[in-house]
Amino acid sequence: MMIRCSEKHRQECLAYLRQNPSLNLFLIGDIENYGFNQGFQTVFIDKDEFVHGIYLVYYHNLVIASEENRVDPQFVERLVQEYEIQAIQGRKEVLEGLALDAFSREECLFCELNTLKAESVSDPQIRQAQPQDAGRIKGLLDEVFQTDNEAAMIARRIETREGRHFIIERGGQVICQANSTAETAEAAILGGVATRADWRRQGLASAVMTALCGQLLSEGKKPCLFFENEEAGRIYSRLGFAPIGRWTLMLRQKEGSR
Repeated sequence: MMIRCSEKHRQECLAYLRQNPSLNLFLIGDIENYGFNQGFQTVFIDKDEFVHGIYLVYYHNLVIASEENRVDPQFVERLVQEYEIQAIQGRKEVLEGLALDAFSREECLFCELNTLKAESVSDPQIRQAQPQDAGRIKGLLDEVFQTDNEAAMIARRIETREGRHFIIERGGQVICQANSTAETAEAAILGGVATRADWRRQGLASAVMTALCGQLLSEGKKPCLFFENEEAGRIYSRLGFAPIGRWTLMLRQKEGSR
């Protein structure tokens, strides 16, 4: 039976999700940070005498978790319509039986780090970013990923510690950076690993990741990340990251592209 969660379900939801704290990081973090009474977030629990799964709607995104790989396609279709869902995420095993014509499907490896390898690189010029660095971080991310980030949003995330950024500078420019995108008490998702084109293949990405991961591990948080690029995979493997599962992202296709 599907039940819309309220504050009274917090302990039950988190206990279920913490059976797999790394792979369920997004759901744990969103419940811890935003709870059950926000207009942009709604949580459902699939249960009878046992819990079978959690469905979390965050704005127009849906994340599904189920330890027994159980998903209700009709309920998902209802959520897609009601909340105008644009993206659905979850472990591959959970989503592989879900077929929605309007959505494409991508897969990547999900990895976590327990211990940094001894050969991990360090750089004395690495430092943790402050809010005033946001504009230069935006410049790097926009250049590398061809995006249009908001400096104010980056500054706010740094200030509130919603995300932490580590940077390397040369000549007044941020030339390399990495950051956490979501954190719980147990784990953190990393992303935004970027190096300016003329500074690549010098070990800078490894160095900045070493600094970021080292700080997280010292706080008892396991660094986690997604990747599908082989070159990135080699960097992460050298640092000590190991695959723990496959992750599926289903994206709503634009009209006319199907």
